[in-house]
Amino acid sequence: MLHPPRKPSPSRPRRFFQALMGLLVLPLALGRAQQPTPPAPLGHGSYTALHSAKTRRQTADHSKFKILQGPFKEADGPAVTRACLTCHTKAAQQVMATSHWTWNIAKDGKDGYGKSTHLVNNYCISIIGGNTESCARCHAGYGFKDKTFDFTKQENVDCLVCHDTTGDYEKEKAGFPNPGVSLAEVAQKVGAPTNRNCGVCHFFGGGGDATKHGDLDDTILKAPRTEDVHMSKQGAGMDCVDCHASEAHKVGGPNYVIPADRREQPKYPGEDVSRMSCASCHTDSPHQSYILNRHYQKVACQTCHIPAFARGKLPTNTYWDWSTAGRLKNGRGYKEEDVNGYESYNSIHGEMIWQRNVKPTYVWYNGNLKFLRLTDSFTIPADGKVVLNPAEGSYADPNAKIWPFKFHEGTQPYDTGLNKFVAPYTAGPKGSGAYWGDWNWDVAIKMGMETAELPYSGKYGFVKTTMLWPITHMVAPKEQVLACTECHSRNGRLTNVPGFYLLGRDRGTAVDSIGIGMVLLTLLGVGIHGFIRITNVRH
Repeated sequence: MLHPPRKPSPSRPRRFFQALMGLLVLPLALGRAQQPTPPAPLGHGSYTALHSAKTRRQTADHSKFKILQGPFKEADGPAVTRACLTCHTKAAQQVMATSHWTWNIAKDGKDGYGKSTHLVNNYCISIIGGNTESCARCHAGYGFKDKTFDFTKQENVDCLVCHDTTGDYEKEKAGFPNPGVSLAEVAQKVGAPTNRNCGVCHFFGGGGDATKHGDLDDTILKAPRTEDVHMSKQGAGMDCVDCHASEAHKVGGPNYVIPADRREQPKYPGEDVSRMSCASCHTDSPHQSYILNRHYQKVACQTCHIPAFARGKLPTNTYWDWSTAGRLKNGRGYKEEDVNGYESYNSIHGEMIWQRNVKPTYVWYNGNLKFLRLTDSFTIPADGKVVLNPAEGSYADPNAKIWPFKFHEGTQPYDTGLNKFVAPYTAGPKGSGAYWGDWNWDVAIKMGMETAELPYSGKYGFVKTTMLWPITHMVAPKEQVLACTECHSRNGRLTNVPGFYLLGRDRGTAVDSIGIGMVLLTLLGVGIHGFIRITNVRH
């Protein structure tokens, strides 16, 4: 039988070269397969449609209600609230059950977690040492000056701060409205909360725009899509409440005790599922690549999709040194700026560092942070830095993922006799004993601790501290997500994340030894095989 002539087979060197090229091309093909191909996003003009739909859902024109037409006395916020309650009879009760009102969250049945409690930070330190009146500009109420504030009085609830749509509403000390605000005009134009309503407080955490939260600042209101694909009007045009959905005025999101509810499945049919998880919209398998979807089990979406924070025009504060505060020129405080025009020194704050486009710090995080309080004693560690809110989690923790954080460093006063932090009285005029008025730490700390009703040994010093702030806003467009080599390399972003073997980062492990051994054995086998073939040909 005749057979068709066979094509000559490639020479062995050529076959070896083809196999080698195949091995080299395979990772490239896999990498190409890892490129996400999600459904087309809403963005690029969806803002108008989205907000038009929200407007259509409104069922009342508040300008038609005579009771809201006033007139209201200057800065008489409680009068507006009384008018609101004639229709929204349960609204104040609902607000009064939330942390936006109490500034106090209970843990294990004990108070002490919230802005008006013993919590301490390395920005403004604490409000309970006599600073409540100044800080209450961001309280959802009227008249919060000190401990005498009546948290049970419904007319003290501020409806306008969350529902103003004019952009003209403004709060002053103790949370009272600015006397120049036309309360009747604002009251007749109330609506659902927007980014501006939330941002009036949350953008300005720490005492100034972009100070505390590196991923939240005023630039988001007019941000390009490259800064935040969700909240930019060029992107999805979303409002904060689209993710931070509320029920009975309780806004969804994490607090000091309870992590954000990131469940993706309802407990029962029809249950409203929290939108705190990226997966609640994007699913837990948003990529076409199996490898990338596997990453979701241990890597937070934010880790890859937020390559840097403070990406707008404003820098965020990364260092605050209270020990250098109090320098004066001609008996008065002063400010200095660095080469970028950022404030590098202020007599009332001390030395500061501000940065833009900051690379996050990455740690294992299961949604829980521990917090040091004014009532907790501490020991200064070997590196001299006290961690105020360490993150909980590890590779072995099934609920933990690698998360991006803003890492903030500071130097702040503490009681050297009791080894506890202090709450100094800072915001007050000359002659009041406040540090910004009289520049005396001893007096300011003593007065603050008396107001807080906490013990003070009479001895103080300064200690370095660090804090972690989770990064979850300023999501970048998909074209700007991290490349694989940003993490899978010797000096990549995850260099200091412990507990697991990371391909491309780790060396000298058993896995490496086995891999190198297999390569050497393969080369040895190929060499022996080649030697035998060459020897047989000669024979």
